[in-house]
Amino acid sequence: MNNFNTITLDNGVKIVTVPMDNTNASTVLLLFGAGSRYETPNIAGSSHLFEHLLFKGTKKRKTPKEIAEVVESKGGILNAYTDKESTGYWCKVPSTSYKEGIEVLIDMAKQPLIRDEDLSMEKNVVYEEIKAYLDSTSSRASNKADENLWPDQPMGVDIAGSIETVEATSREDLMDYLSKQYTSSNTVLVVTGNIDEKIVVDIAKKSFEGFREGDPLGFKKSTYNSTGALTVLDKMETNQTHLTLAFKNYSMKDLSRHSSSILSVILGGGMTSRLFEQVREKRGLAYSVSSNSHFYSDCGVFYIDAGVAPENTEQTFEVIIEELNNLRKNLNSDEISSSKELIKGRLMMRYEDSRAVAMNYGTQELLNKKIISIDDNLKSLDKVEFDEIIEAFDYIFNNETMIVSAAGSTDKIPDLTKNKDFF
Repeated sequence: MNNFNTITLDNGVKIVTVPMDNTNASTVLLLFGAGSRYETPNIAGSSHLFEHLLFKGTKKRKTPKEIAEVVESKGGILNAYTDKESTGYWCKVPSTSYKEGIEVLIDMAKQPLIRDEDLSMEKNVVYEEIKAYLDSTSSRASNKADENLWPDQPMGVDIAGSIETVEATSREDLMDYLSKQYTSSNTVLVVTGNIDEKIVVDIAKKSFEGFREGDPLGFKKSTYNSTGALTVLDKMETNQTHLTLAFKNYSMKDLSRHSSSILSVILGGGMTSRLFEQVREKRGLAYSVSSNSHFYSDCGVFYIDAGVAPENTEQTFEVIIEELNNLRKNLNSDEISSSKELIKGRLMMRYEDSRAVAMNYGTQELLNKKIISIDDNLKSLDKVEFDEIIEAFDYIFNNETMIVSAAGSTDKIPDLTKNKDFF
């Protein structure tokens, strides 16, 4: 499933091609090792602001409309994202139009205009995006969890930054960022779907001629909170409280990530999960409750989330802790087998989509410098044994790094981690 090829151009750009003959769509993804982890505190959010500006115009295509028309005139979709460790620009198009998609994405990154008037206007757009996050209890709870799980370091800073730091970011800051992070050796181009690999490489070679070269900046190794379990309350005028529990997790390079994913599914991966059964079905404490594993290049985070009535926050927290400890005591092989099958089934369905494949393979190549195929990942998942899952549980769920974050109506919520000894 999803065989791939990689080549490195003379200037250092990595090209990944993934032929998928059973689709009439193609995805082009242009990735850079540029994200919030690379930023200094005074210009937090600059990676995200920069991503917005690449859509405003290039030397060849002067306006946002001219850029978008290349893709939308073919019926395609054009978009981008910024994460903690990467920034990606992508388009999904009919398979007859991936050539144009390659050309326009490289053009955006190669010759952006970054005009003063565009910067001023796009800052206003980003301000509104930040305000939307500030109105969201789930975003606020998650951001506070990160801030305290990774204290005083870029991993714990909101990807969008703040209105103050975005306002402080100058055109010179952004041009400096372009010259350091948007370089050929820090670039991965992925093209998936119904494609001709030779045509992809030929167009990429021509389009990347004269692209910036240089050694990109790295980032400092992350460190977790080590002060013991913490409660963080973020008061908002809402009718509901969003509760987030955050724990340290494995990196994307660690094979134990598979054990973490299995735990995530057993705990909160669907309607058959333990937390859904205990928190929602048996007690009616929440409409939604879930758990998720996130993996980065040198660290990770395990989240448990629930939206609850303020007066039920403490009880919900206690039920979650009780169920975590119950899992440690009575995990069974049938649960493990069922969770593996759920993960495999969802991955197989997901990776029928050319964009999902592009994201998976591109991120691996950018951050790990190697790609593990989807088939090999599934085989590694199958090999996970009972004892490995228990080891993962003991690594993830510990008192030292645990963060409990609640956003919303928090007046009556006590210090949930006063006990400090949960596991």
